[in-house]
Amino acid sequence: MDNVLELEKVSVKFGGLVALNNVDMTVRRGEILSIIGPNGAGKTTLFNLLTGIYQPTSGRIIYKSRVINKLKPFKRVGLGIARTFQNTRLLKNMTVLENVLVAHAECNGEGLLQSIFARSSTAKRRAAIVAECTQKLEVVGLAHKLDVLAGSLPYGEQRLLEIARALATGCEILLLDEPAAGMNAAEKAELVKKIRQLSKEFNIEIILIEHDIGMIMDISDRIVVLNYGQKIAEGSAEEIQNNPDVIQAYLGGEVEEL
Repeated sequence: MDNVLELEKVSVKFGGLVALNNVDMTVRRGEILSIIGPNGAGKTTLFNLLTGIYQPTSGRIIYKSRVINKLKPFKRVGLGIARTFQNTRLLKNMTVLENVLVAHAECNGEGLLQSIFARSSTAKRRAAIVAECTQKLEVVGLAHKLDVLAGSLPYGEQRLLEIARALATGCEILLLDEPAAGMNAAEKAELVKKIRQLSKEFNIEIILIEHDIGMIMDISDRIVVLNYGQKIAEGSAEEIQNNPDVIQAYLGGEVEEL
């Protein structure tokens, strides 16, 4: 299986604090990769690193054979890397559709002369962008709420809207930071279906941080475990559940509470 994204001996240090230490990791084409670990393990730092909010102190980040260590976040989005956040970052006074439109690469590319003198082609282009964004909302189950203000959505639907907004960037790798937070069991089950659909039907690689270990074990093709900024394990759900280093790092005994 081809590697789409690679971390080679990556470290992130803030003064004397080592947030990530010599981490090797790959994201393979077509897979759902989950990152787990206790609080403070370095999971969010890893996401911030991959999306350009942080730069590595040492090591290399390679995306499609290109080193992207110094690329700004918007440049990485342009290359196909998008994310959601632990806390929703929606424009709550804008509608569901408007929130997705602002993320579309072509939405802000219209010039003044084009809008004045090429009205027919401009109208067609705008309609195509709206249709594309509506299709992303259909994927997450929100196409029936196009004109609803984002801030009035239930919390679980706000998280789905964040996923749709990330999809509107045209991403090829999607980083989901605790997407099931605030969802009930039925909503989580539906979310798992949607994530699998994105991975298999839309050929999007998924990197997932999630504290619901049952969901992680159900959905993941592969799992990486961090502890104190170091990678301590990697493998299938079964391998991770039976790894003594993982069990010790989490709880000293009961895998169900991982």
